[in-house]
This record gives sequence, structure tokens and C-alpha cells, in this order.
Amino acid sequence: MFALATAASTSTHAAKVRHAQAAITAPTASAGAPLSADDVSWLFPPPKNAADLADTIAIADLTAPDPKDASKREALWPAAAFAQFLANAEGPATQIGSHHVQLPKEAHDIKAWRVAGLRIDPGAPGLTHGVTEQFGQSPQVRFILQPVTTQANGAVQVHDVAAHLVYTFAAGFDAPAEQGCQARVKPDMDAFKKVARDFAGLRDDLANGRFGAVKISTQGKLLGVHPGLADRRSAKPLRDALVNVLERHLTGGKLSAMAVMGLADNGPEPWIFLAMAPVGPGVVPSLPNGGFIPVRGPALDGKQFAEGLAVLETPHQVIPTPAPNNLNPITCKNAALPAGEAALPVAQRKGLATAELFDLGDAKISNPATIKKIQETVDLIADPARSHFFNTDCVSCHTDTRRAMDLLKNARIPGVDPAALPQEKWNVRNLGWFPSFLRPGKLEATATRRAASETAEVVDFINANGLAKP
Repeated sequence: MFALATAASTSTHAAKVRHAQAAITAPTASAGAPLSADDVSWLFPPPKNAADLADTIAIADLTAPDPKDASKREALWPAAAFAQFLANAEGPATQIGSHHVQLPKEAHDIKAWRVAGLRIDPGAPGLTHGVTEQFGQSPQVRFILQPVTTQANGAVQVHDVAAHLVYTFAAGFDAPAEQGCQARVKPDMDAFKKVARDFAGLRDDLANGRFGAVKISTQGKLLGVHPGLADRRSAKPLRDALVNVLERHLTGGKLSAMAVMGLADNGPEPWIFLAMAPVGPGVVPSLPNGGFIPVRGPALDGKQFAEGLAVLETPHQVIPTPAPNNLNPITCKNAALPAGEAALPVAQRKGLATAELFDLGDAKISNPATIKKIQETVDLIADPARSHFFNTDCVSCHTDTRRAMDLLKNARIPGVDPAALPQEKWNVRNLGWFPSFLRPGKLEATATRRAASETAEVVDFINANGLAKP
């Protein structure tokens, strides 16, 4: 009832704000203009105190009409799915050696989880022909969530844990591209176009001064904290309008995947990554009839579910050693399939990962051959046309930017606002909030080259196909 009341009051408030401000400026020619990075990937500024939480979104407050009873609302993160998320995160699947994920007790309350970032995506795991031919095209809305708790003095604590929730717009499935692969997703592009158009509408309304009576443009900006959320005048009304858009298009039944990045043993490391998929083939059935189970790492050995990273341990900082396949032609065969490693034996794979880059330490590299190998590795991992979830390990996709900064001393990373770059190797966020380990009390809003590259691919596809045009 709390979530329902909050969502209802939020929607009413947003409607009043939009009505009162509609006459500030007339619509401009921006309607139908190409989208930019911050129009499809939204990074919230991290909250610094309890008052800032009003400008964020609690996942527990997002609801949709109940398909079984139009007079009721259902949670976008259903209680059954949340319970499965916790059980999987703290279960045997995250066991790596003597380490396993232990979530902070506050994370067991769904009300603590806030949206740190989100992205709309017309086709995961990638939009190039080679990827869609093998996997199909899966339009999605993706959330990055982190638990946030309020202290007695009004300060907030952002916990070093993240959840990924994926909501898919699928129109069914095609036969797999190869024997032994999963079915290919057929996209519901009509549904996704409505999402893209509404996000373009948020962009236009922000530029026209309809949120907080201040005109803010996202055009051509590098990926970083969303400009409209960074401005205190527009943050709350823009947040309210975003809630309306999300609740218009998402349902609990569209939840198709989850993942967790958590710390083991209540310590500063290792970080452990685990993906979760629905029971049975295809998109997750309506909960609670279906559910989520741990997924073996697609680029691991076919036996291990989770992957861990400990930046202080030597020499085995990434466990297990990944076996990526991002230098071979794109294939739907991977170690996450029921056949496990037999689906694509390690001996047949060819690829690069950041695991070996951790053995180089942090000193600037001067050897030309080593520099070339580092650059080749981070370029490959940041390229969504060649590297994706099914052929590249999680640790690589979450560490390529910081490894490039440490080893190549790159001050600039393509596509990313310098203010949002990870400031220390402890930060394994791709898009989200990092509570600094070295600087207690410092919160970093983070974006990486991988996030920017995926965003650029999404922007190019939406714009090229006119998906956001009225």
C-alpha cells in the first residue's frame, strides 16, 4: 500500500507540474531531432542527504496496472523476483573458493533500492548484423539499482552493491541460428518505438523549459550525470515525468533478467558478479509462476556461475580465469547454455580479457609491444560490435576503462564526461554510484567507455531508423 500510495501521489504531482508549466515556451523544432547520449542513458547524481532522495526513484515505488485486476497495481520488481534475487545473490552460485556474497542487511529491504541509472536499448546483446543474426533483437529498458539507507543525522549511505534489472519487449522467438543455441528473440518494435518517443518527449520538454522553468539541452553532451537531474530546479519535476513514462510502458511480467554485483565476506573485496535468467526458454513467465535461476558465466569454464575480482591479491586477481571468445566470429554458442563448456569448449575460443592486465600493476607502461596489447584489449572490450555478454566476461566489461587509465595514463576516455570517469581502481561501476574506498564519504557518479560505446550504438540505431520521431 505504501508503494501504491507513493506512486499515485507521484503521478498526480507530475501531472500538476506539467500542466502548470506547459505554457512557459511553445514547442520548438527539437521535436523529432536526433537523440544524444544522455537521452537514452540516464545517470542520476548520487544523493548526499535524505532530502536528495526525493529526486531519485525507489524501485519499490514503481508500479503498473495489474493485468488480472485493472483496479489494482503490481510492482515492477515483483516480491517473488526480489526474493529470488536475494536468494541467488547469497546462495551457493556466488561461492568462489572460500568467498561468497554477503549483502548488507539493509539490502534485504526492497524499499532501500534506488535507481542509479537506466538505459533504453532497441536490441540486446548488440545491434550489428552479426549479433542480431545469432541472438535476435531484444528491445529493453535496463535499470541499475543500488541500496541507499538514511543515517540518524540525515546523511545517506550508498552501499557498494548493484543490481541490474532488464525489462524486454518481445514478440516471440525464432529458431536458433545454430543447433544447441537458445531461441532468437523477435522484437516488439511497436512497443519500443513508444518508449523511444516518450524519452524523446522528455528531452524536448526539458529543452523547452517545462521542468522547473529552466531550459536545459542534452544535445551533443558526453555521457555523464543527466543535465536535467543535475539541476536542482528541474530534477524533481523531470524525475516525476520519468516515473510516469516508466510506469506507462513497463510491467512486472516484462522482467526478463537480473544480475548482482556484490562484495564478498563484508570486506572491501572481492567483488563478485552473477547473472540470473528466467526458468525455461524465452522471456520470463508471469511471476510467481516462473522464476529466476543463476546463470553460468558465458565466458567462463562452463562450470562456474560467478566471477570474482580482488585487486589486492596476486597473482590470481580474477577468479576463475575467463575464457572469452570475442576475437572469433560472433556465435550464439556459449558456456551459459545447458550443455555448459561442451557448448563451446575453451580450446575453441579466442579472445581478450582484462584479467591479464591486472598482473601488470599500476605503473605506466613504456614497452611498445605491451602498450599495443593493452590498447588492443581495452578497445576490443569497449566495442559492442565485437564484445558482448555472451562472449566477454563481466569483470572485463567493468574494468577496461580504469585499466586503461592506470596503465596507459589516459586522461580522456572517448564518449565520457571526464567528471564521471572512475577515479580509482576500486570503482567497478559502469553506470552508477561508487562510495569511494580511499576517500571515505566521497560518492562518485560513474560512467565508463563501455557504457558510452553501448550508448552510442543505441543512439545511432534509434536515430538511423527514426524510432523516436513523432
